[in-house]
Amino acid sequence: MADETPAQAPAPRTTLQMLILYPTLAASLFAAVPRVWEEVKALRLGVARSELQLVQEQERLWQRNLECIQAQGTWEIDGPHGIVVRVTLCASGDTLLRYHVGDWSPIYKWVGLPVEKVTQK
Repeated sequence: MADETPAQAPAPRTTLQMLILYPTLAASLFAAVPRVWEEVKALRLGVARSELQLVQEQERLWQRNLECIQAQGTWEIDGPHGIVVRVTLCASGDTLLRYHVGDWSPIYKWVGLPVEKVTQK
C-alpha cells in the first residue's frame, strides 16, 4: 500500500487577513448591484442592456407627450421608395416621427428637445 499523507488542514486565518478579505468582498458585491439591477430591468422590458437607456428615454417621452399626440396636428412627408414620414411637433419641443413603408405597420420614434436648449431660453 502506498504511503498516504493526510491532507493538510488549512492554516487559521489571521485578523489582518479577515480585515482585508471581507471589506474587499463586500465592496465587490456592492459594485455589482447596479449592473445586476440594469440587467433585471432590461430583461423585464425584453431588450438588451445596451439599449436600456434608449428605451427608458422613449418611455419618458411617451408619458410626457401623450396628450400632445391627441391635440396637435400632423405633417406628412412622402419620401422615395414609398416611405411616408408623419411628424408631430409638441409644445414641449419634442417631436414624434412615424415612418410608414408601404403597407407595413408604422415605426414610432420620439426625438426629444435637448435639455440645454430649454435652459438657455
